[in-house]
Amino acid sequence: MRIDKGRIHTLPVVVVIVIYHVALVHNFFIVSAMKEMEESVRMLASCRSEQRPLTIVVTGCTSGIGLEACKLLYMACPNSRLFLVARSREKALQVVDDVASTMLNENGVSNTSRNCQAQPPKRRLFPMVCDHSSFDSVREFCQELKHQLHAESQREGQHVGIDVLCLNAAIFLGEDATAQYTNDNLELTMQTNHFAPFLIANHLFNYINPGARVVVTSSGLHSLPSTSFGNFEGIIDHETGKIQERFQMIDGSSFDHKQCYAISKLCNVAFCLALNRRLQSRNAKAVCFTPGLIPSSGLFRHQKRWHETCLKQGAAMVETALWGGRILAWMAISDKAGMEGGCYWRAPFGISQRGGKIPDDLFSAPVNDEAKEIKNQEVLWEISAALTGISSPLSAGN
Repeated sequence: MRIDKGRIHTLPVVVVIVIYHVALVHNFFIVSAMKEMEESVRMLASCRSEQRPLTIVVTGCTSGIGLEACKLLYMACPNSRLFLVARSREKALQVVDDVASTMLNENGVSNTSRNCQAQPPKRRLFPMVCDHSSFDSVREFCQELKHQLHAESQREGQHVGIDVLCLNAAIFLGEDATAQYTNDNLELTMQTNHFAPFLIANHLFNYINPGARVVVTSSGLHSLPSTSFGNFEGIIDHETGKIQERFQMIDGSSFDHKQCYAISKLCNVAFCLALNRRLQSRNAKAVCFTPGLIPSSGLFRHQKRWHETCLKQGAAMVETALWGGRILAWMAISDKAGMEGGCYWRAPFGISQRGGKIPDDLFSAPVNDEAKEIKNQEVLWEISAALTGISSPLSAGN
C-alpha cells in the first residue's frame, strides 16, 4: 500500500496515523502470506524422493483449495505438466494466468526465496474445460485430454500418461435449494460431486500410468452417523431391480441440501475404495481426504446462514483455503500419501489455527462403515456405470 506523501500535510494527524498503521498491517499480511507459501513449497519439494516431472490433472481449480493446490504444485514441481480443469474456457484461461503469475510480484520479480527453483514455463500449463453438470462436456473433456496427452507424447518422443488425477470439483447448494436436475436427468449435487468424477475416472483409466494415483476430495461430513446410503432406496426399485433416474436422494428421503452433499461425499469415499481395487491391475492407487471446514472457499458461495454460523460458532474449527490447498498438493505428490491405496486422510479440526503442520498433523482415519462395505461399493459402482452410460464397467478383477 502506497501513501501519497505530498498530501499528508493536508490530513489531520489522527488520519495520517490510521493510514500508516493500515499500511503496516497490509504489508504484514503480504509478507506472512509469502512466507507461508515459501514454507509450503519447500515442504512439497522435500516430500517426494523422485523429482522427475509429473503429469497432473486437477478438476475444480478455479478457486479455493484447488487453485491454491495448483499454485503450490506449479512452484514445487516446475517441470511438470499441469492440466487445469474449469467449467468454461474463460475460467480455465484465468486459472492459467493466476497460477502462472504466482511467483511474480508487480515488478516481475520472484516473490519466493532465492533458494526456490526458477519460474516454470507457462507452456507446462494446459487449460481444460469440463462442466460436471453435463456428461457430454465430461466426455468431450476426456477426449481432449487424451488428444493432448498424445500430442505431448509425440512432441517428447516418449509415452506421456497421467501420474496424478485429482478429482476435486464439487458443489454445495444453498440452504433453501430444492432438488435441481441436469440435462442428464440427475440431481445436480450428485452428478457434480460423484457421477461426473466416476465418469472421468472410467474414461481415463487406461491413461493412468503405473505407479500413479487418483486423489478424491471428500469431506468429514461423510462420516456422520446420519450419512447413509439407506440401502439405496431412492435409486433402486428393489422389486424390479431397476435403477431409477431423477431421484432426489439416494437414501430415499426428501431432498435436503446438506444431507445430499454429505451423501455425495460418502459416495466419494466408497468410489475411492472401489477404484483402488481396480487400479491394482495398473500398479496404481486411489486415496481420498478431507481438507477440513473452509467457509472461505468457492464451495460455500451458495451458503448464507450456515456460512455465518461457521464463523460465529465454529470459528475454532475453520481452516483456510491455503491450508486445504497444501493438503491437496501433498496428497497429490508426497511419497507418504502414495504408499498405501484406499486410505482416507484428515487432520484435527482447526489445527491450522493452533500451529498445525503438514504432514505432521495428517493421519489416515477410519471411514464410514457403510463406505467400507464392499457390497455397497460394488452396488454404487453398478448404479454409477448405468447412469453415466458406461457400457463396459471396470470390474474389480480388471
